[in-house]
Amino acid sequence: RFFNEKDLVDGALCPECRRETGEIIESNYFFRMSKYQDWLIDYIKTHPDFILPAFRANEVLGFLKRPLEDLCISRPKSRLTWGIELPFDKDYVCYVWFDALINYISAIGYGSDDTKFAKWWPATYHLMAKDILTTHTVYWPTMLKAMGVELPRTIFAHGWWLTGQEKMSKSLGNVVNPMDMIDRYGVDSVRYFLMAEMVLGQDASFTEEAFITRYNSDLANDLGNLLSRVTKMTLKQCGGILPAPGADTPAETELKEAVLGAAKAMEAAITEMRLDKGIEQVLSAVRAGNRYMEKTAPWTLAKSGDTARLGTVLYTAAESLRIVSGLLCPVMPQKMKELRHTLGLTGAELEDIDLSSLKIWGGLKPGSKLNDISALFLRINKEENPSEAPKDKKAMSTEKPAAKVSADMPEGLISIEDFGKVQLRTAKVLAAEKIEGADKLLKLQIDIDGAARQIVAGVALYYKPEDMIGKTIVVVANLKPAKIRGLESNGMLLAAKDGKDLRLVTVEGGFKSGASVG
Repeated sequence: RFFNEKDLVDGALCPECRRETGEIIESNYFFRMSKYQDWLIDYIKTHPDFILPAFRANEVLGFLKRPLEDLCISRPKSRLTWGIELPFDKDYVCYVWFDALINYISAIGYGSDDTKFAKWWPATYHLMAKDILTTHTVYWPTMLKAMGVELPRTIFAHGWWLTGQEKMSKSLGNVVNPMDMIDRYGVDSVRYFLMAEMVLGQDASFTEEAFITRYNSDLANDLGNLLSRVTKMTLKQCGGILPAPGADTPAETELKEAVLGAAKAMEAAITEMRLDKGIEQVLSAVRAGNRYMEKTAPWTLAKSGDTARLGTVLYTAAESLRIVSGLLCPVMPQKMKELRHTLGLTGAELEDIDLSSLKIWGGLKPGSKLNDISALFLRINKEENPSEAPKDKKAMSTEKPAAKVSADMPEGLISIEDFGKVQLRTAKVLAAEKIEGADKLLKLQIDIDGAARQIVAGVALYYKPEDMIGKTIVVVANLKPAKIRGLESNGMLLAAKDGKDLRLVTVEGGFKSGASVG
């Protein structure tokens, strides 16, 4: 890759990998990208769904405030022997990103199969990583514009999975092998965690402890418990035959509304690229199902001989599981197939599911035979978790002893070791917005050394959202994530307060984000 001298850091180092660079003088071919700068700016502003999340569009518009240079699209074979040869000059190969981007359309028939190309293009969502934002939101759309090809409807930049609050890195030894997780816990459980835990567009933290906590809570306790209750009661009290429901009471109406509401919420969440939000609503419906069972107490109805009411309760709970399993089938296809088989569904009903069928109550047929199941999700015992097994003696012997704190330390003071646990970092505010119904809070999207995060800060009475954008603030970077007004906050900014006056702790000048403070 080429850089201008002004882009280099610490003398002549690459701004991305910090390796040494060297001057080069050579002839090359260029794409006149600068010709499309004004058009691209206007297109982004008039198409708010073109780049998502919205704060990424603001990043690109910020990049486009500087003059857009033409793009070098070739490399001479005398220097680079591998690559795709330019069709109009055999002495040059194509710049890899120029060639790679064209693959998106050439692979689906552009220039070779018009019918196939018309079927697949334009893409509804072009999903890619945040670190190649410029390539896909500046190079790519200007290339398509020059070719006269329609642009993707939306280019969506997803975040990174972090280990705790750090980037996954081989040099740090904190890379999580997903195959190991799948071998240990099953592919569907891992799929569920990844989709439920990450807000697409933001970074997400992966720890095995968080995985086990969510697995036990959502899958083993909530979903698994509801299925077990319904099947065991139906097998014991009805011979495994699904009873016909009677008249609804307010309890049935409440559960139906929760489940059918989850179906609508999931459909909207898919459109909005908020799978986590859709899954959250489905699990809320599962919890409503467990509350329904507690409220209606079918075990008591069975003891009292109220079979008509018992039939209504068991059918209603089973039907809620039919809809829930359909909504979660794309997330956990194998496990939901097993659940649907337990409910007596067969053939195409097991996995060929249309969303419209999940918005209609009454899909299960009374009189169908339920199948027994031991446990859909076995609870994970943390003490038996392989990754938390005791370390061997050799490994233990190399660990440094914990620092001793003086017993005479005055109350209220902390040691330097305690202070060292707090990671203060500079962060750039990329976007800011008010939170509906919360006069004191702002939702901020921040960047810490290339990693995007969301924090919720109580500064709305002192700063307008537009005043926050572009500031370099100081945050506690290793604070445990917290839910504030239903929003996840990954960090805390520093501010000074004197009576009714509050001022942010900021860093002046062009200081980079992610720098250590303290």
